[in-house]
Amino acid sequence: MSHQPFHRVPLGEEIYFTTIPAAQFKTNLLGIHLVLPLTRETISGCALVPLILEQGTADYPTFQSFSKKLGQMYGAAAGSTVTKQGDRLVVSLHLSALDDSFALEGEALLAESAKLLCDMLLRPVLKGGAFDDTTFAIQQKYLLDAIEAEINDKRRYALQEMVRLLFGDEPAGLSKLGYAEDIRAMTPASAADTWRWMLDTARIEIIHVGRGDAAPARKIFRDRMAPLIRHPGVLPETNIHQGSGPVKTGESRFDVVQAKLCLGFRSEVGPKSPMLDAMRMMTAVLGGTPTSKLFLNVREKMSLCYYCAANFDRTKGVLMIDSGVEPDQVEEAKAAILDQLRQMQEGDFTETDLTHARLSVLNTFRSMTESPYITGAYYLGQILDGTALTPEDQCRRLEAVTAEQVAQAAGMLRLDTVYLLTREEK
Repeated sequence: MSHQPFHRVPLGEEIYFTTIPAAQFKTNLLGIHLVLPLTRETISGCALVPLILEQGTADYPTFQSFSKKLGQMYGAAAGSTVTKQGDRLVVSLHLSALDDSFALEGEALLAESAKLLCDMLLRPVLKGGAFDDTTFAIQQKYLLDAIEAEINDKRRYALQEMVRLLFGDEPAGLSKLGYAEDIRAMTPASAADTWRWMLDTARIEIIHVGRGDAAPARKIFRDRMAPLIRHPGVLPETNIHQGSGPVKTGESRFDVVQAKLCLGFRSEVGPKSPMLDAMRMMTAVLGGTPTSKLFLNVREKMSLCYYCAANFDRTKGVLMIDSGVEPDQVEEAKAAILDQLRQMQEGDFTETDLTHARLSVLNTFRSMTESPYITGAYYLGQILDGTALTPEDQCRRLEAVTAEQVAQAAGMLRLDTVYLLTREEK
């Protein structure tokens, strides 16, 4: 393995600051990531709160004044994301600004970014202890619209329903956008209470990606966050298991022309498994590229799918295959997909298949350093997985994967869930 790719130091109780030097960028990206348990009771509030926090601070209480401040920082950009990482939720606020060395008047933009990002998290716009009514209402509607859009996007909806069925009572089955009925029931006061709970209990990972000297920013975060009186909870370990029992099935009917067939497979291959690299390669050969077996055979040669793709989630050790099919060809398509997996398990793939897949996966990791956001997300994943591999490390490991290991990885998969979204019966 190469040298430690990042420098991570504690700033307070369960508060950490990580520096990732990246001289290829002309900007500095700062991100505050709140790592929390995934629960049905809190997921909706956790999805709504960052949308409110990204709109301004106590010093810049309107979106207009906040946007003007960002503009004065040579067009800095602020925003938020909510992602799932296994059975955990990660709520992120981020701010990207030009590196100090490019500032025309020598402004300390990285330090200014740190102060502003701290204020986004610690000093939001509050009135009587509650969020601003207008901002709350706008962001509440925005989130409800996003949930509605996910339902209208039938491919995404089918995958989400398959995930829900696959994981059952496991936290990973929850929707990261939350649930419409819970979001509608929230108020500016209850949302502010959720914000306080998040700040009190989360593990906080602060990450800097860029060329600038992170020391001034780190001091600002330490001075602002170390005095906080917090009660961080114990984060759940993500449950990874192969599963057992009969295959779970689910079906929904809508007014659609094209059916969506999703298959979920369990394995015991998690972030630290010695088989992870082989599973990544297996996924690419099976259905991760335009030269994969599912694409060339099930889609092109057999014309059974409009699309057919495979993705592996290392955080839960599951492989998901989703496809768009004709409603009267569902069983035929399912059999063809499972047959391609059987061929993988028997080693029935060529060296050319392996070469094309390897090039695709290697390119994915090599592109990790082309964007500060992707770089930051990659290393946050490493931190949360308890690993410290650079993209170059990953590439070296992938180059060493053999055909026998790929077949072995395919053999570790067990069909767990079949979900079908199809047209309504006449």
